[in-house]
Amino acid sequence: MKKVLGLILAILVGIFGFMLLNSNEKDKEEVEEYVTITHTLGETQVAKNPERVVVFDFGMLDVMDTLGANVVGIAKDGVPSHLKKYEDEKYENVGSLKEPNIEKIYNLKPDLIMISSRQRKFYDQLSKIAPTIYFDTYAGDYLSGLKTNIGMILEIFDNADILQERLNKIEERVKSIETEVKNKGLNAIITLSSNGKISTYGEESRFGIVFRNLGFGSTGEAQAGSHGNKVTFEYLLEKNPDYIFVVDKSVVTGSDVLANKAFDNPIIKSTKAYANGNIVYLDAVVWYTAAGGLVSTEIMLDNVENSLK
Repeated sequence: MKKVLGLILAILVGIFGFMLLNSNEKDKEEVEEYVTITHTLGETQVAKNPERVVVFDFGMLDVMDTLGANVVGIAKDGVPSHLKKYEDEKYENVGSLKEPNIEKIYNLKPDLIMISSRQRKFYDQLSKIAPTIYFDTYAGDYLSGLKTNIGMILEIFDNADILQERLNKIEERVKSIETEVKNKGLNAIITLSSNGKISTYGEESRFGIVFRNLGFGSTGEAQAGSHGNKVTFEYLLEKNPDYIFVVDKSVVTGSDVLANKAFDNPIIKSTKAYANGNIVYLDAVVWYTAAGGLVSTEIMLDNVENSLK
C-alpha cells in the first residue's frame, strides 16, 4: 500500500513539475517582445532589448556605447580612439571589418548582429546565426541616414531616449554650421589622399555631408562610386575652392606618404584655400572608418566648425 501511495505521489509531483515548467515557458514567451526592422537588405525580426550584441560597424558601435548596450564582440582592426575601451580582451575579436569570423560569432550566441557595407556580402551567413541588421549612412543624405539608423535602435531598445536627445543636438549644430557657411557663400572640395595619390568626392558620396548638410557649394565633382574620382593637384588649383578638406587614408592604412607631405607642394601653395589657411585635415579615422555614430558625427562637426573660426 505504501509503495502504491509513493508511486501516486511521485506521479503527481512529476505532473505538477511539468505543468509548472510549461507555465514558466509560456510566461517567458508572453513577456518576450519582438519587433520587425526594415532595412536595406530586407526585414529582420529581433527581440526587444537584446542582451548580447555583435557589432561590425564603428559608427553603430559608437551608438551602442552611448546607449550602454552589452556589446560582446567587435571587429578590432583600426578601432577609433574614442572607442578604445573595446580593444579590451573582454570584448571578443570577431574578425576584420571585411572578413567576419563566423565560428567565433556563432560561439558568442548573440541576440543581434549589426553590420554595414563592408560586411554586406556576409548578411545571409550571419542571419543564420542571429538576427542581423544592415545599417547604412554613407549614401546620399548623411544626416537622414543617421536619423534612420537611430530610428531603428529606438524601436529595438526601450531605454534609447538618450540617443534622440543627442541626435537633436547634432541637428541643431548642423543647421548652425549650414547657416554660417551659406551666409559666407563658401564652396569646397573634399579629397581622399592615399599614399600621395588623391581623389575627390561629390555631393552624393560617402563624404557628402560637407555639401548636402553643412552648406558648402560644390565645384562640380562627378560621382565615381565609393572610390571617388582620381585627380591631380593641378585639378585642385584649376577648381580653386575656398576650402580643401583632406581625409588622409594613409593615417588609417599606415602608408608611407602622409597627406601633409603630399600637399606640401607649389601647386597647392598657389590655391586660394592655402592662402587663407583653409587646407583642412579632417580626422581621417573617424571620417573614413567610423562615420555614422553620434560621437563620431560630433567629431566631424568639430572638424568643420573649427575650420570656420
